[in-house]
Amino acid sequence: ATPAQVALAWVLRQPDVIAIPKAVQPAHLRENLAAAAMPLDADELARIDAALPPPARKQPLATS
Repeated sequence: ATPAQVALAWVLRQPDVIAIPKAVQPAHLRENLAAAAMPLDADELARIDAALPPPARKQPLATS
């Protein structure tokens, strides 16, 4: 799995979150579709959550 697939698979499992992935090339579209069916086990989800904890308080979105 690519990092983008793992990230998309994680986002798709979050309540009240909508993913809007970009796909121009057919191969990229297939990768995005595969992410929807990608199983992430409890250990993988815990590792992702530990690496990217939610903020402790409300904060503005980072923009650049």
